[in-house]
Amino acid sequence: MTFARDTGVMRFAGRESWQVSHGTNQTVNTALFVRDTLALSVETVPELPGLDPSVPVVVPAGVDRAAAAEEWLGWWADVLDHARAELHGGAPDDPSGPSLQVRPALRAAVLALAPAAAEYDERYVTSRGALPIGEVVRGVEGRLGRYVRPFRLVITEVPVQGMVWERMTDTHVIASQRFLVDPARSAPALRAVVESLA
Repeated sequence: MTFARDTGVMRFAGRESWQVSHGTNQTVNTALFVRDTLALSVETVPELPGLDPSVPVVVPAGVDRAAAAEEWLGWWADVLDHARAELHGGAPDDPSGPSLQVRPALRAAVLALAPAAAEYDERYVTSRGALPIGEVVRGVEGRLGRYVRPFRLVITEVPVQGMVWERMTDTHVIASQRFLVDPARSAPALRAVVESLA
């Protein structure tokens, strides 16, 4: 098994047949920071509680909260697609990128809040440690009596309150840091996903 760390993402690969990427995503964190700082009444899919630690509500001059809330769902979908694909360029939180060019209210919000979001990320957001990925995969292989089929899984770690483990697609999970540091919860949840992909 190999291990590498790249911009907060931990990658595990075994026999070139499977790959699990686990870590935080700055674009996702920025989107949640904007949501919480503006106190937008929007739904996230999955439903995600507030940031941990929470942030004060601040509406910068020139930011239209109502318009930002209307643009939210489409932008959040772009943010999740970007996290799932682990793309490094063209992030949806880039004010000059296509995602915010068509969403002027959110573009204004991101421009106003980007420095504070980056500071929050630097101060409070760190990946909370390794998951027992290799151990889980070996356990599944032992039960199956064969190697797992090739798969790629992305686990996006979010700094929110409470216990969150949501499977967004077959190969993308969003999980709270609190959930991931609890092996009694995270190992069985991870095992279930690996078994479904094996």
